[in-house]
Amino acid sequence: MFTQVFVNAIYEWEEIVTEGLAKIIIPKRELFQRPDQTYEPAWSPVFYNPLMKPCRDLTVLVNYSYFGNKSYFFIDSLAGTGVRGIRLGLETNGYGIINDVDPIAYYYMLRNIELNNLSQRVQPYMCESNALFNNFTFSGVIVDYIDIDPYGSPIPFIDSAVKTLGKNSLLGVTATDTAPLVCSHRHKTLRRYNIECMKTDFEKELGLRILIYNLIIRSASQDVCLKPLISYYHKHYYRVFFETTRSGSKAFENVSKCRGYLWYCPKTLERGFVKEINTIENNCSDGEQIVAGPLWICNLGDTDFLKKLIDNVEKFANYIDLNLLKQLKILLYEYRIEQPYIRYDKFFSKIGRNMIPIEEFINIIKKQGFEASRSHFDPRGVRTNAPVKILREIFS
Repeated sequence: MFTQVFVNAIYEWEEIVTEGLAKIIIPKRELFQRPDQTYEPAWSPVFYNPLMKPCRDLTVLVNYSYFGNKSYFFIDSLAGTGVRGIRLGLETNGYGIINDVDPIAYYYMLRNIELNNLSQRVQPYMCESNALFNNFTFSGVIVDYIDIDPYGSPIPFIDSAVKTLGKNSLLGVTATDTAPLVCSHRHKTLRRYNIECMKTDFEKELGLRILIYNLIIRSASQDVCLKPLISYYHKHYYRVFFETTRSGSKAFENVSKCRGYLWYCPKTLERGFVKEINTIENNCSDGEQIVAGPLWICNLGDTDFLKKLIDNVEKFANYIDLNLLKQLKILLYEYRIEQPYIRYDKFFSKIGRNMIPIEEFINIIKKQGFEASRSHFDPRGVRTNAPVKILREIFS
């Protein structure tokens, strides 16, 4: 009776929002608006960002596609209101822990669990995330999925998180520190990600490759192999889902195969990957090249797993973002090509010609026998396996 009264006591400064199958109590959004009436989630006593719903939709879809109807144990380590973990408990066969170090977040997590009748499947914790991971490392409990969604960089959490995972598991990681990753803050990029950054026309993809490499190399030091299943950039964050395997030998093979360097020609926009830095010669047809690395040079995702996601979208069609299917199909085309995307507006500027419509640009490349598609990273981005030198010949 006390619990029911506790949950039903929605105060005048609160509201209930519906996301997926979950109902979530949050402070009224109208109380935390900017002068232009835009809701600012960072001003609220407990963090809930409605713009991250597509990310949480995909989390549900990834876990359902990976685990199927099998029961699995998860930890949502930086949960805020608890919406992500609550949705996993309602919309998949997951059960587990939603955690946040903030006492106000814990208060709302507790209420939201009761509101959704999940007290038998989801438990709230109030703990610093690394301490929580370290406690579970020696608990004997097998953790099948860990979600790391911090404000800023995930680097401070990755070492302790991967030690907690089972032998074959799943890891979801968000990074919102996009400025250093896209090389806007070069000193911070070097400090945090151990790479001398450089300006390119595909900086959003460069940031993702820097992030993936750093997560993989840190996990390899714990004898854990991370394989990217799906990775992408959206608005203000990066998101990567990894399949994890506890194996030192596989971790070594993974790093050995996919660790490399990027060469880039600022004057001509030519670019490419190499395995060893001492094998890099000047590949520019005009001007000098610059080099960045080490970073991830393999595919950004697994096309077979992506097809499984696409097949399963219709099972959640009633309450997930309708644009998700479109985005997944764009990723499916992109993952077939390892070469970084080209900003086609900058390409035409470099060759001194007027731009043609982007779809016409893509179709002309395809007619020459190359692969080409739009890029999710940038509305002006085109991913193609055609060398830039060939593109210059075609369009000049």
